[in-house]
Amino acid sequence: MKDIYFSNNNEPVEIEDIYSDSSFENGQPQPPAPGGKQKKKRHPVRTIIKIIVSAIIIVSLMISGMALISKYTRSDLKKNEYVTGSELAKNPLITNILLIGTDEESSGTARSDSMILLSLDFIHGKIKMTSFLRDCWVEIPSSGKKMKLNAAFVYGGAQLLCDTIEYNFRVDIDHYVKVDFEMFTGIINKLGGIDIEVTQKEADFINRTTRHTIESGSSVHLNGDQALVYARIRKLDSDYMRTYRQRKIIGALIEKVKHSSPFELIKTVNSVLPMLETDISALEMPLNAYRGILSAVMFDIVQTKMPRDEMMTTGYVGSQWAEIPDLEKCREGIYKFIYTSDSEFDNN
Repeated sequence: MKDIYFSNNNEPVEIEDIYSDSSFENGQPQPPAPGGKQKKKRHPVRTIIKIIVSAIIIVSLMISGMALISKYTRSDLKKNEYVTGSELAKNPLITNILLIGTDEESSGTARSDSMILLSLDFIHGKIKMTSFLRDCWVEIPSSGKKMKLNAAFVYGGAQLLCDTIEYNFRVDIDHYVKVDFEMFTGIINKLGGIDIEVTQKEADFINRTTRHTIESGSSVHLNGDQALVYARIRKLDSDYMRTYRQRKIIGALIEKVKHSSPFELIKTVNSVLPMLETDISALEMPLNAYRGILSAVMFDIVQTKMPRDEMMTTGYVGSQWAEIPDLEKCREGIYKFIYTSDSEFDNN
């Protein structure tokens, strides 16, 4: 249908009736013809990316907020004054966090009973755990004297312990996390316990020498108190096996993270933070949490101890029994284990 109107010079001009436009049929708009303007389509990939980014921002703010209000103990880790950074093995894609378990005596003196370097290796896709033997005979750089490694914590806390490990073993430590054994049991209880393999000899020893009763098996559920007793078994075999049991517990905790929902993880972080001492700031907390969670979900766990048997001799130094390391072999070994794909030292 066409309308006609007359221009100023009285010549007829035809115009299209808008209601007869092909874009309308029965009063309803129709799709435009090919080549016409198209409505913008939503891109599902972009939408998903926006949702993920928003979720990361929200979770980051939540973790930072929890860190700020949780009253966790924050203690800065200063630059090592006894060794230069260029002398330390490091890689920006590998994060080294020293886990320190302390045993406070009745006198109030705390000893570093457990020292595990947790390495998140994003180059080779592995979580690597290195136990440092507490009776390892090393130089304490603040004094220039040689003592057992765990003496460093007694004389200078986490700072001197990190400095001593870096000075002797030449490996860079990015952060540390300290927990005493009383808090250790609380953390495991907050997580609902752990499941680990317990040998018949280990179960018999615990049942005979403690007030706890546990069974042996390939997957035994332990609460916090039982896990602590398990981690501290020493007289059954050796300090080497003791560090192996401690790494098994850390591995079991990582498995808990792997099978936890995001809600459970946030709840766990909120519960655990007040029990920790660390140099990680509230602003750094989300990045390290993401690294840890991503590693736990995607990476395999490998482990070793330092020094290894072939890297040391044992015997008495004066009246003290100690493990005397060959530091050159130890430095080479720890570099291979943490910074390369060499599996020579895995799982020992």
